Amino acid sequence: MSTIPLAELGESSGSQWQTWPVETRLLESTPGFVIFDLPGAQHYVGEARLGSRLIPGNATMLVRHLTYVFATLEQQRSGASIGLKSDPADAAGAVEALADELADDFSSGRLSTSPGLRLDAELLAPVLAHDQRNLIGNDDRGGISFDYELVGVGAAAAAAGLLGGLDGKRIAIEGFGPAGLGIAREAVSAGATIARVATAKGCANGQLDPVALAEAWLADGEMCVATLSGVSEPAKPWTVWQDDVDVLFCGSKPGAMSGDGASMAGSTPVVAFSSAAVSSKALAVLRAAGTPVAADFVAAAGPALGWWADPVLTHDDLRSATADTVAAVMTETADHDDGPFMAACYRAESFLQTWQDELPFGRPLG
Repeated sequence: MSTIPLAELGESSGSQWQTWPVETRLLESTPGFVIFDLPGAQHYVGEARLGSRLIPGNATMLVRHLTYVFATLEQQRSGASIGLKSDPADAAGAVEALADELADDFSSGRLSTSPGLRLDAELLAPVLAHDQRNLIGNDDRGGISFDYELVGVGAAAAAAGLLGGLDGKRIAIEGFGPAGLGIAREAVSAGATIARVATAKGCANGQLDPVALAEAWLADGEMCVATLSGVSEPAKPWTVWQDDVDVLFCGSKPGAMSGDGASMAGSTPVVAFSSAAVSSKALAVLRAAGTPVAADFVAAAGPALGWWADPVLTHDDLRSATADTVAAVMTETADHDDGPFMAACYRAESFLQTWQDELPFGRPLG
């Protein structure tokens, strides 16, 4: 882990920043592109997404999130993203063309991807067949993947780092889904209670049980909030930001927590668990209020610990590694004068400077 004291890190540390966008390679065999964040990385990793209106700029923070995950783990790897600019009806042909055009990148392990927007594992199979990573993260764990379980382990550890533990704490989860279910299970096992969960369809309130949450999510998806509330029209999604809990988890999308959401949250600590879930405006509001924010690239680092893990490592080994890694980073960053989010950025950037001439332009903020 980092050996550079965080007290020596910050905006005045002499960093050189790139002034150009990420590298974007246009595909030749099918409409689309591949984004590479950093030059000279050992591996490039990121989701493949499908949509006729995709543009590279909208994926930059998805890529940057993973770059900072790898830097947090002190790995010389980089975020990446694949965009296939096709309609869903043409998805199979687009994926086949992608697999053929980038066959060398995929088969060598230089580029690895996973299903993203409008692409599932079945559609992406021609590409995933070449994945060189440890696939333990795909294992089913009570209806969610082990990768999502590790996000839950890391997010709970990040929250515990902000609060000094989760026993007796009340939590709210924005962007409830597979990762949110992982968080709920870990938080409750640590003694917390779930006061609220929200999806794009609404917000459910009450002391919610992880078993009931799992059943509702697996049966009804985002409409689980109606099932859990017992009403056809649950509370509005934005009500999840109310400040009557001990910690707020957010992760529905980039910029999920806006400036308005941050104002509602007040002094309630925030844990981001997906790419750039906190907007730059929200972070400014929270920092002005002295509210601690755990970075998405710390809380969600767990899956990356498994991607190149020794095959002999078990689920329990990787759970422990995730909890210990996140706890160590939180201990190192939680009391920084600029807050834990910025301290985590400085920490990641100090590692990036050991192998990059310039830092990528823009931090992982929505």
